[in-house]
Order: sequence, then C-alpha cells, then structure tokens
Amino acid sequence: MMFSNSLKLFGSNWRKVLKLFLYYIFVWGLCFALFLPVFFKFKDLVISNFQSVETFKSLTGVFQGGVGQNLHHLIDVCFSTGVDAWNVDAGLMAYGLIVLFVFLPFFVNIGKYTLNEMLYSYMTSKAEIGFFSALVKGLKRSVVYALCYTLYNFLFWAVMISSVYGLGLVTNPTFINYLLPLVLFVVLVLLFTLNQITVLGWSAASIVFDCNVFRAYKKGIKAVKRHFWSIFATTGLYFFLFWGLVMIFGVYPMVVIVPLMSTVLCVYDMVVFFASQGMRFYINENKIMTPKKLEEVDNINKTAYIL
Repeated sequence: MMFSNSLKLFGSNWRKVLKLFLYYIFVWGLCFALFLPVFFKFKDLVISNFQSVETFKSLTGVFQGGVGQNLHHLIDVCFSTGVDAWNVDAGLMAYGLIVLFVFLPFFVNIGKYTLNEMLYSYMTSKAEIGFFSALVKGLKRSVVYALCYTLYNFLFWAVMISSVYGLGLVTNPTFINYLLPLVLFVVLVLLFTLNQITVLGWSAASIVFDCNVFRAYKKGIKAVKRHFWSIFATTGLYFFLFWGLVMIFGVYPMVVIVPLMSTVLCVYDMVVFFASQGMRFYINENKIMTPKKLEEVDNINKTAYIL
C-alpha cells in the first residue's frame, strides 16, 4: 500500500518533482565547478585506468561479457584509481572527497527537505507552494537537517565502501564468476535499505511537528517502528528495483536513475510518516487516504507483544 500510494503521490506532484530536478542540475553544476581542480589534475590518470575494453564492459551491465568478472574488474579499477590519485596529491584528493561527500549531499538534502515542505502543504490541504517559497520557509530547519544527515551518512558510506572493497579482495574464480553478482547485489540492497529506514520520517517529523532535528529523528524512528516489517519490505523493494536496473543496464543510466530514486524516496518518506501517524492525506486531486489511528496501531503492537 505504501509503495503504490507513494507512486500515486509522485505522479500527482510531477511539477514539484520537475522543480527539484532543476535544483539538482544547479547543485550538480555548482559542485562540478568546485570539483574542476580535481578533474583537471587526475583526468589523465582516470582515463588511463578506465580506457581498457574490460573496464568499458564492466560499466555496461550484464549485456557485455561475464557479469562477475566485469564487477570484480570495476571494483579493482575504482579502488586502485583512488589509491593512485591519493599518492599523487593527497591534499587535492581530500578536497575532492569533501566536495563529493559533504558539499554535494548537503545541498541535495536541502532540496529534498524543500520538496517535503511542498508535499506537506499538498497532502494536508492540496495547497500549492512554490519551490523557492518552500526553500525560504524551511531554510533554517533544512540547513540543520542537511548537515546532520550528511554527517550521519558518513558511517553508512564507510560500511558500504568497506563491504564492496572486501568483496573485491576475493580472488576465487568460482566465487567471482557465479556468486559475486548475487552477493554484491544482496549486500547493496540490504545496506541501503537498513540505512534508509533509519532516517525515514526524519525530515517529515521536523516539518509536521515543527521540532528540532534531534526530536524529529526520535519521532521518525518511532513512526517506522509502528509498521517496521511492511516498511522494511517496501524500502527493500525500492532498492531491489534500483540496483537491479543498475546491474542490468550498467553505470551510465545512473545519471537518470539516481535523481529519480532520490525524489521517489522523498515522496515515500512523507507517505510513511503520515501513515504511521494515522494522519489523513491527499494522494491526488480526488482521493484521500485514511490510515489507522495512531492509538490503534500502538494498541495492536502492544497486544502482539503481550501474546
């Protein structure tokens, strides 16, 4: 139900989504401008490492050669390129990592918070609010939220990168050819799902209850616990589809898939929180969803625990 409702809400608010895409283009352009010194410094190194036929195949999904070998080669090339760049100029490489893992997600998270502000107005009263107006309205809260969310995600990226690196160290041909694609797929889906459900409802709670970022996080966690297994399954389905498309079609379509997935998860975030709070909300012009009341859900959970 949450899956279908979030897609319906996404479809009925495509204009808001388009504005977020335009914001993404601006942010990516800004961060690319900041990244230019790194780009020009390491351009030749990256080209030399990625110019082989095997590397090209590894970026194009399952339609080119052996999937396991392609993935193993891609992991090896990516990490060796990072190490080589660090050895050439550690300071500039650190600057590039800050741009990619601090500046970029920080501004992206501000945009996602702004979209949730717009969705809140629509879901509660079908009121329309412009992107810039929503940005200004929630700027103080969105900046704090974006900063905390960006710092919070450092642990996730450390675990995810370490897991992928560990899989890349395995040299057994049987594992690489037959098990690596499946294991990597499961690890990525599971890690991204677990990370997402720990932050679901965070921005929504901040907007709905107008509270600080720490209280909002606690409210978001409590909301997820009310429907944990259904939320876990639905979130897992989203990332199953996302990583499935990446595995099939390769890295290049991620230019479109990543911002689309990011936007869908924003909408899903609001749907999860409203449903978990028992709040009525519009999913389109003619349909209002009426979830179970908050007290009903809590009483059901307590009864299940006692039994």
